[in-house]
Amino acid sequence: MIVSQRLEQADASHTRLLAQYAKASFKTADIEGRLATLVRDKPIVELRTEGGELFFVKRSMSDAEFSYKVFRTEVSAIIGDTAIGFCEIKKLANGICMIADAEVEPSYQRHGIATSVYDLITSDMADVGGLLWPVSPKTMSDGEFKVWWRRSPALVFYYPHRDRLGLTPRAEFDELFNETLNSGIWEKGVAYCSALLSRIRRFVGFGSVRR
Repeated sequence: MIVSQRLEQADASHTRLLAQYAKASFKTADIEGRLATLVRDKPIVELRTEGGELFFVKRSMSDAEFSYKVFRTEVSAIIGDTAIGFCEIKKLANGICMIADAEVEPSYQRHGIATSVYDLITSDMADVGGLLWPVSPKTMSDGEFKVWWRRSPALVFYYPHRDRLGLTPRAEFDELFNETLNSGIWEKGVAYCSALLSRIRRFVGFGSVRR
């Protein structure tokens, strides 16, 4: 019951933060145009994991989505041989892209591929003035949560998932979610995440292309 309640709170936080971000001044069409140029000019890029393994990613786009497919060799990427992993991104909305679907072949899991692909997408979005953002907590898989947890534990509105994943509790996050002991919980959460988004925008040069 407690997990369910926390998940509802997390989902509400996610919705409100997205609405807040949507008020930013930018043009999604411009961001899509810059991303299309990036995909066209350099469709294949090297992908090196934290463990030092080298893979290759082929970027592509259609009217419906952007796609990142992972290949074992550069030749495989060029000829479009069987991919060992992929990540599909929903069309941009309010300058934000979200993962629609992602998968890595079982034999290549635990190699750091998913994290490295997310890093690449984040870098691409930074270059074009957009932002990679997690999906709603209600639709996030355990695998996705584990990747985002490692990437940015500051996204506290996903913290309820740790109960079913066996993650170690963190007192500072429990404090944010404990409405019975803390007043102004939402204001604290929004202020923290707003500051985080502001730092992200300043770092990537929000609204401009960074090369």
